[in-house]
Amino acid sequence: MQRQKHFLAMLLVSFWLALWASQGIALARGSWAANPAPPEVPVLSSGDSSLPDDPFQGLSPDQVQRAQLLIDADTLYRAGDRARATVLYSRAKDPQWQAEPTLDQPILPILDPGQLSPAGQVYWREAQAGADSGVASRVLVPLKLLVEQYPGFLPGQSLYVDALVKEGQLGAAQASLEAAIARVPYQADLLRAQVKVQMAQEHWIEAAITANQFTLLNPNHPEVEALANLARENLDRFRQELNQSLTQNLISNLITGAASYLLTGGLWGGLGALDSGLLLLQGEAALGVQLANQVMAQLPMVEDPEIRAYVNDLGQKLAALTGRQEFDYRFEVIMDDSLNAFALPGGKVFIHAGAIVKSNSEAELAGLLGHEIAHAVLSHGLQMVTRGNLMNSLADLIPIREVAGIAAALVVSGYSRDMERQADVLGTRVLAMADYAADGLHNLMLALEKEYGNQTITWFASHPNPQERISYLKQLVDQGGFSRYAYEGVNTHLQMRRKMAGLLQDLQPDSPRGQDG
Repeated sequence: MQRQKHFLAMLLVSFWLALWASQGIALARGSWAANPAPPEVPVLSSGDSSLPDDPFQGLSPDQVQRAQLLIDADTLYRAGDRARATVLYSRAKDPQWQAEPTLDQPILPILDPGQLSPAGQVYWREAQAGADSGVASRVLVPLKLLVEQYPGFLPGQSLYVDALVKEGQLGAAQASLEAAIARVPYQADLLRAQVKVQMAQEHWIEAAITANQFTLLNPNHPEVEALANLARENLDRFRQELNQSLTQNLISNLITGAASYLLTGGLWGGLGALDSGLLLLQGEAALGVQLANQVMAQLPMVEDPEIRAYVNDLGQKLAALTGRQEFDYRFEVIMDDSLNAFALPGGKVFIHAGAIVKSNSEAELAGLLGHEIAHAVLSHGLQMVTRGNLMNSLADLIPIREVAGIAAALVVSGYSRDMERQADVLGTRVLAMADYAADGLHNLMLALEKEYGNQTITWFASHPNPQERISYLKQLVDQGGFSRYAYEGVNTHLQMRRKMAGLLQDLQPDSPRGQDG
């Protein structure tokens, strides 16, 4: 009997080695798993529609007046009469915008030492003198004080990081950069410096992701092609390192599994880490497909063709502007009345039906979608997965308790402050590029914060500090030069909102259709 168990264990080892030879090595050479074709999404047609006739039903008189102003402005905007459209947009939007508080600290970087305080200018002169002398302490001490007080002063950050890397203080260099990037998440010099530190730490996948973020957030920078090449090189380094690690773990796990079988009869002990590694080796697209399929299999999805086409058309329009065309983007709606949304690696974006019902315009919904698309194209999900345990990271990515085995016991999102701000920056830029009002996400968050407070909206719970985010988004639009006087898309959206509200109502036990079911 013992010899039979030993033979079976060795057979198991041979089987997994053969599987690794056919899958893992091929993946490491770049033969990525093909994505299965997603379910066909209908195209929204202007004719033969079952949309409600009166989009204003249920709105207060003030809401109707504002909506009508925006609809009239949209008509003028689409007709090319931007001057008259701006007058109406301003009348509808400016009173609220001007009444909001604005953050005191600028989000734009400081490039001129003359903008520093007198004390800051002294620190800067001392640091430059120290750099000329070649004495490390004369550089590090004044620069540490300088960047703590002025994290957005880029010349100081650059000199400080170079000095820290030269002295081998990579952890301190990374911490300093993260503080600055949280303030100015899109700035090219900071991202380039972060790539340098991550490569010095041999954090290849994070260096690849940061280099790619550089190209997406600074598309007109003269070093875009160089950073794109660096992203590819670091991704290749990551795959090679992961391939070696998985080969070692495979043998270790198989021996552990074989030993477990000999002792307990259990066949699958110890293969969890290997499965996680194989998913990472396949890449974002394959990881996103597997997770999206699990979400759709375990949650009730909206099947109405007009709702699905409306959301998909909007998402695809935004995604086409991001520069990550290798993703097979997919936009689906979960039949849930809460306002929530999440993005999986590889461009798989899910929103709740409540996001349609609780938004007031196409621009607001586009702001939400743009933010989640930005998380996907900036590889924030993959970045989280590579930083820790795969299943714990996926629980942070998918804020749905019901997705068993993926997101159990989730409380809040695991996105960091700089990830959120990067998604705000890129999402707002994409919104403006798509010719929508750039304050779409800001307006959605503001309206919901006023109506429901911070604690009752699920998306707020997974994106902390809503009031700070609202103020930051306002500041981003103002200082970034984005236009608030662009297309809102109120008329169609209000019709879609009414239809989605009706579909949600049909699910209630006391509704006529709910009782029939």
